[in-house]
Amino acid sequence: MSKSSNNSLLAIFAYVAIVVSAIAWLIVGINHMTDWNLAPRLVGALQLIATILTFIVVAVVAYGFARAKKGATLIIYWVIVIVFLICVIFGNVFYK
Repeated sequence: MSKSSNNSLLAIFAYVAIVVSAIAWLIVGINHMTDWNLAPRLVGALQLIATILTFIVVAVVAYGFARAKKGATLIIYWVIVIVFLICVIFGNVFYK
């Protein structure tokens, strides 16, 4: 994948993450302003999607930094990526 197509894909992920997050927060705001409980599962799913897309964008950019530094920085990067993925997967399975 070329650098420009990689940047375009990151830009798309970032845009979709912001849109999905805004929709989820709008629903959460409506729920708090009213006594309604509009689609709590939908809000959870939208927040999960927004979190994953945001993490992808941040992780790809951070990888460029960690790869340039090498050594401990790269090891810390991979540990954090793995910990994040485990927390997101198991957190949503057990607490939703």
